[in-house]
Amino acid sequence: MKIHLKRRNKSIKLKKRINKKNRIIIIFILLIITISFVFTYINKKITPLLIVYAEKKSRSVATSIINQAISNDALKNLNKDKLFIETKDKDGNIISTDFNSVTVNKLINDISNYVELYIEELETGNTNRLSKKIKEKYKLKNSKNGVLYEIPTGVITNNVLLSNLGPKVPVRLNLNGDVITNIKTDVTNYGINNALIKVSVTVKVYMQVIIPFKTKEMIVESDIPIVMRLVKGEVPSYYPYSTK
Repeated sequence: MKIHLKRRNKSIKLKKRINKKNRIIIIFILLIITISFVFTYINKKITPLLIVYAEKKSRSVATSIINQAISNDALKNLNKDKLFIETKDKDGNIISTDFNSVTVNKLINDISNYVELYIEELETGNTNRLSKKIKEKYKLKNSKNGVLYEIPTGVITNNVLLSNLGPKVPVRLNLNGDVITNIKTDVTNYGINNALIKVSVTVKVYMQVIIPFKTKEMIVESDIPIVMRLVKGEVPSYYPYSTK
């Protein structure tokens, strides 16, 4: 009788262990299914909205950074008078105005180097070079892991009251290729036999926005005026006009 009871107790304990093990397996499987469902939903529904918002804000951040790199550093020691070479006749009248290739090439090289320097430092989370105005506007902080800023998931609701709610998603920016710099000129007639020359620099940067589960490439272009110059030509002794 005692032997029978012992066997019965062992059988009951064994069944309990099996049932407990089965429950753990079932819970584990359900947990995996739930996590998979959540990740699938985030990847299909939430992530695309977040990357659109991150790209829009990153484009604005990058443009401000490029403008500062050019205005505060690349143009700091530029002698604008050396940007042009003027050819005059024996009477001192300007015959032609051309760019000084040495000055222009140095300017293009400086702009590319400073823009790359700013962005490469951002990739490591270093915002020390940025102005206080830019840091406060975009809420940028130094970060060892290269995170430039964070966006709350509540922004996808398009609701002002909910935009700052929810877990925050880290956003990083990476330089994705070379910085392309070009000088652009615009010449317009100004008065009688005069010309107004507007010189600006166009910078194109290929960048990559990175958030968890998603990356997107983008092109940031910035057009910054450098100098305006009035070129005075010889005023003719007779300037025709008509009256009605």
